[in-house]
Order: sequence, then C-alpha cells, then structure tokens
Amino acid sequence: MRLRIESRTYRLPYRWPRLPLLSAGFIGIALVLLAAACAADQPQAPGSTAPKVVTTLPLFADLILQIGGDRVEAFALLPSGADPHTFDPSPRDIERIRAADVVIVNGLGLETPALRVIRSNLRSSTPLVKLAEEAAAAGANILEGNPHLWLDIANGKEYARIIRDALAEVDPEGAPEYEANYQHFLGELDQLDLYMRAQIASVPQEQSKLVTAHAAFPYLAQYLGLQEVAVVAPSPGQEPSPQDIAELERAIRVEGVPAVFIEPQLGAESRILKRAAADAGVKVCTLYADTLDDKVQGYVEMMRFNADEIVRCLGGAGG
Repeated sequence: MRLRIESRTYRLPYRWPRLPLLSAGFIGIALVLLAAACAADQPQAPGSTAPKVVTTLPLFADLILQIGGDRVEAFALLPSGADPHTFDPSPRDIERIRAADVVIVNGLGLETPALRVIRSNLRSSTPLVKLAEEAAAAGANILEGNPHLWLDIANGKEYARIIRDALAEVDPEGAPEYEANYQHFLGELDQLDLYMRAQIASVPQEQSKLVTAHAAFPYLAQYLGLQEVAVVAPSPGQEPSPQDIAELERAIRVEGVPAVFIEPQLGAESRILKRAAADAGVKVCTLYADTLDDKVQGYVEMMRFNADEIVRCLGGAGG
C-alpha cells in the first residue's frame, strides 16, 4: 500500500465536493460535510478498533504503514523535511501523544527533544518502542552510538520485525494481517538489496568514498562497502571551526573524491559543503538519511535513490 504524504496524519486525503453556492439546502450539506471532515481529523474515539500509532519521523510512519496497512492510523510528529534534533510541539501533537495506543521512536539520541515531550505526555499504559535500541538488543551492531541503523537493509528488516511485534501486541486480532504485510515487505527489501548491491558493484573501488554534510551514513557506507572520508559536522547544528572546514577541503583534494553529498533538510552544513566542492571542482549530489519529500516518499524509494545517486556521482555504470 502506498499513501502520498498529504499531512502529518498518514491517511487518504479528504476531497471536497463542488457544491452550488446559491441553494440553502446545499449550504446545509456543505456545513455537515465540513463538520464530518473536522471530526475525521480528531483523535479516534476510545472505542475505535484501529490502533493509533504516533511516531517521530515520516520515514518511520512509512515503515509502520508497510506493516500496519489500512488497519492502523500512523501520525508523525515532525513534518517532512524537519530536523529530528529539534522539535516544537503543538497542542495537537500533545493530544495525539495522549491518545496513542503505541508510540514508536528510533532512540539512541536521534530525536531527543521529541522524546522529552512524548515522555511527559504518554499515558502510563501506552507502550513506547525504541527501534534502534530494540534492534541492538536483538544483535544489531551499533556503530559508535550512531542512531541511523535503518540505512543498512538488514537493520531495516529488523525495524519491520519490531514494528510487527509492537502492532500485534496492542492489536492481537490484527496479528495475521501484520504478519502477512511483514512477509511481503521482507520480499520487497530482498529485491531492493539485490538491486543496490548490483548497482554499487559498478563503482570503481578507488572512487567509493563518501564526503557528507553530517555523520549520518556509517551504516550505509559499511553496508555498501564505501569509505567515509569526511563530514562537515558530526551532528546537525554543530558549527564547524575554520580548521574543520580547512580539513574538509584538504580531504576532498587529497582523497580525489569525484563528488560530495549534501542532505535536503540541512541548510548550513550543505552550504559549507557546496563551497568546499566548488573550490575543489567536484560535483555536489544528494543523499537522504532521515527525511522524506516529494521526490522520495518512503523507505524503499529512499534507499533506491541513494544507491542510484552514489552510482551516478561516483562513476559507476551509467553514471
């Protein structure tokens, strides 16, 4: 199932009918429809059987919908393109957290501001699932505390398993449907894995190097056999010193990288990297780590885009 992102509530958008404006009867109908639409956007009544799932990023909402399908309602607290390291909740966000049947986050410090708000407003009976930390408990290797585990497809599969189990716990009747969706999604990820490995195999080894805006890609680099050469900043919002920038420019020249990779949602770090690339005369390309937009609307599309962009920019076949 694929749903286009229309708002932070992940459901099919309501489409307004075109009604005549001169008839009082039609005006009355329009008011009824308006009230119904507003009611549809309210948290579901306590007796509703559809699990209400709150998460932090649209990326995780996509994973939840891959497993939950039409049976669940998923809401991302942060809009597409937002920085997970910052969060300013609205009253509506607080309502969603308090009404949630389960809250699913990444953990490992990725979305600390949002997690503080969640903990302050979560009902004591509502499960709080931390994907990265549960994956680590199941054996996933954590690379120097980095939270971006999902950029390795093996970890993406583990996230899907954890989501399946979390949904089945709050909605046991839906367990068979969640299992079927999970198995189907694993098949998609297997095909994606074959595609990405075949694509990356065409990149010359001496050019398989990443220079990125921030340290979000160690799992992707390890998974695809790439070498991380340099980053602008370890984490978004950390201002690099003049010495850091000079070291970045030196690394680009010395390592002979053909391209650098910015991230769509990072402004300051991307501007610094673009200037360094211009000085070195190399291409500027894009990788996605933890955001979605009109170009990349889900996990599978994100991973496929990243593989294609690496091949295109680092001199692989067809690049």
